[in-house]
Amino acid sequence: MFIKLLSTTTNLFRDLASSPNNVNSKLKYSFGFIVSRVTVLTQVSSVSSSSVLWLGKPWILPSFLLRTIVTVIVAVLVLWLEFFLGIAHQSILGVPLALWTGLLFLVIWFISILGLLLLRASNVYILRNSSLTIKRGIITTSSFVISPSGFGSMEVIRSLSGRIINMGDIIIRTQDPNDTDKHLVMLRDPEKAAGQIREVMSVPIFRTEKQA
Repeated sequence: MFIKLLSTTTNLFRDLASSPNNVNSKLKYSFGFIVSRVTVLTQVSSVSSSSVLWLGKPWILPSFLLRTIVTVIVAVLVLWLEFFLGIAHQSILGVPLALWTGLLFLVIWFISILGLLLLRASNVYILRNSSLTIKRGIITTSSFVISPSGFGSMEVIRSLSGRIINMGDIIIRTQDPNDTDKHLVMLRDPEKAAGQIREVMSVPIFRTEKQA
């Protein structure tokens, strides 16, 4: 569709250059075609975006800030203690102890943050008009789709800190007793997300059967 739109625009300028007498008719035709194509593209985009009611991922920002602040505070205290004891300038393999300490805390911070980044990248929750899709994994991914007919119950869990920053988990149970619980972890505003999920899952499904 984009190629047709570009081709029409190019042909318009070519025709105008070759036959300026038909300017009005060619402009009307080309302008109408371009407007119709843009309208179709806009409608397609709106339909595809409206099919997704809610898109959720683990909200790692509070944990990211907390781990960063704790790491910086502990590193500053350890460095202050090393300078206070006069051992900060002692060399290990030609490198001052203070620099080794800084590098150590940098590695610790990076490892703690890496886990959060992997958690966010490997969990995606998509709520559509008739289903909830839970996607997990980065390289090897798995998807689990919950429809209203298979939905059992739902529970929202928030700790004390989660209530303060409005973050929590949602546990979804299906009607299959052998199926494991589905966890939607570290969601921002879990009560709102649970309300949207409950609204979709409460929609009745009607099935029609052909009579012989």
